[in-house]
Amino acid sequence: MAQSEPPESSQATLLRRLVIPAGTVFVFWLALNFIYDRLIFIEDVETYALMADITWVLLVVCIGFGTLFIYPIMTARGASFVERVIGCLLTPVGWCVKEFLRVNVSFTLGESFFYAFFTSVSLMLLFGQVGLIGISELAYRWRARRRGQMVRILTPIPVTSIVVSLGVVYFIGLYDGGYAFHLTVKMVYRALFL
Repeated sequence: MAQSEPPESSQATLLRRLVIPAGTVFVFWLALNFIYDRLIFIEDVETYALMADITWVLLVVCIGFGTLFIYPIMTARGASFVERVIGCLLTPVGWCVKEFLRVNVSFTLGESFFYAFFTSVSLMLLFGQVGLIGISELAYRWRARRRGQMVRILTPIPVTSIVVSLGVVYFIGLYDGGYAFHLTVKMVYRALFL
């Protein structure tokens, strides 16, 4: 994925390349999280349900699919591949850290870390970003090719990232209805913490 050369890599500052695109999605997620936690104060049930649904959908888009917004902006602004990966993982890892802090009040540090980073939702979220980065890179290369740049669209790294991501999401969520992975997580949890 690092083979494509962004157009303005030398001119853009770190703030413009990384902090603003990734930080905007991160701050939007924090704001949505704050709003979602305060919806409990709405007394009208229908208004509460509507606001909760809208906020939840926006949270899923922000946390799960922010890469589709961040990656193209960072690429156009000249971010390096490492910067693009960091930017795309900022919000999903932030969500995992939030989950760690949420459960840390009731469980040990190890159990909290395990829950936050190694359960099905967390792993699908993190590996999903790997696939979305691959898709975004292929889309960028395709657009660059249409603009006349001599860029190879299909290369091993983005294609492999998509295949690995789909494989992980399939095994975690679809294979055997997710039961096989759930059982594996339970067995690893018992071996580590019980």
